[in-house]
Amino acid sequence: MPEIDELTRSIEKRIKNIGELEDSVRGYINTTRYQNDLLKDSDNWNQICCSLDTIDDTLYSQQDYLSAKYPSSDGLKYVFTYGLLQALFIQQDAMRHLSEAFGIEFQLTDRLEEIRSLRNASIGHPTKNKTKGSTYYNYISRMSLEKHGFTLMRSFDQGNNEFIDIEIYPIIDDQLKDIESSYKILSEKLAEADKVHREKYKDNLLSDIFHSSMSYTISKVAEGIHSPHGSNVTFALSMLNSIQKTYKKFEDALQERGELNDYTKYDLDEYNHALSRLKDYLAGNASDLCDSDARIYYFYIREQHKHFEQIASEVDDEYREKV
Repeated sequence: MPEIDELTRSIEKRIKNIGELEDSVRGYINTTRYQNDLLKDSDNWNQICCSLDTIDDTLYSQQDYLSAKYPSSDGLKYVFTYGLLQALFIQQDAMRHLSEAFGIEFQLTDRLEEIRSLRNASIGHPTKNKTKGSTYYNYISRMSLEKHGFTLMRSFDQGNNEFIDIEIYPIIDDQLKDIESSYKILSEKLAEADKVHREKYKDNLLSDIFHSSMSYTISKVAEGIHSPHGSNVTFALSMLNSIQKTYKKFEDALQERGELNDYTKYDLDEYNHALSRLKDYLAGNASDLCDSDARIYYFYIREQHKHFEQIASEVDDEYREKV
């Protein structure tokens, strides 16, 4: 059937496109700078995640409906039909709730409204379906049930009857067209928000916080440990103060950008602890530390600094590359 083959290809393409749009939204919400903010409202966060998963799940159901062999038994025919129509209904709600979570109004098109009405009549409330002032009693014609659709008989207003031929493939294709359109609006909004954020900081580099003399500053701390006479110790303490101020500025800059994740915060806390312990040692306030302890702390400070320089460089590269 050429028409069915064409619709199948169209549906598969739309499912692929929606999958790519979903990836872009997931990439946004899983980026530290946005995830930290979104997690402040756990209900909204769960609404986003649940909606994304539900849309994805319903796409699987539609994909498998196309590829699966339609059952020969009447009971399973109903299960297939009920399941597919319910998946369409759930998918619409999930797209609406996903949009809502990001402050975007999701408008049901006339076609989506029609699909909801067909679902309600066929499997939602078939035994007493009130619509526009009339009450309908709906019957799926068992003998008409097939993978591509079925005939629905509707009785209403004391003996009036109508017959509706419901075609499944056009319904799936039309719905996915509107879902794709709504997903695209959301994806573009998030991409624009991300661009604005990057533009704000792209010329304010984290790497610049670690000034070119940082290696010299750190090396002077070593002199206070290895040659601990008065002037060396005093100078080493002033260098440690300078390093602490630099790292406070680095942490604040990460926090402002929303780039301070739990792992980096943990590393920074450890680094600041090492700096404080060395200051106590050089000031004579750490009787529990010996020269070997101080040298180990110094080695950690010197080497771990490279780790933070790498973090700064990676964040800077990301901001410059994607603006």
